[in-house]
Amino acid sequence: MRHFTLFTFLYLAAGVCLTAIALQHPDITPNLKTTLLVNAGLLYLVAVLSTFPFWRQSVPQSQARLRDKPAWRRNFVMIAPWLIIALTLVTAIPDLVNHNWATEAIARASVGLLLILVSAEQLFIRSQIRQ
Repeated sequence: MRHFTLFTFLYLAAGVCLTAIALQHPDITPNLKTTLLVNAGLLYLVAVLSTFPFWRQSVPQSQARLRDKPAWRRNFVMIAPWLIIALTLVTAIPDLVNHNWATEAIARASVGLLLILVSAEQLFIRSQIRQ
């Protein structure tokens, strides 16, 4: 049975926004339009995958496999989503601000949007498991 979550709708909303940006601006170069549409397509794909049970079950399974691993590996896996979110934001926000939210900067930042959403969803699932 498929299960829609808040993150499913966030993936869809981000994909719709990127598609609208790509299709509304006639002055965008073909490379930027392709980048935006590919990133939107990836967001749509992840939105569909996030409705399946295996998507949410992969986090507890990966944590179960880590129980017999060294402590440094468990700790790294626990902080990796936070590192991905922080590094993506630290690189994307100054780029967006410096280029005055130009379409080129939005296209570069859209690559990190998928990383941020997937990492945030993983952290959310992990917090739900603990409770």
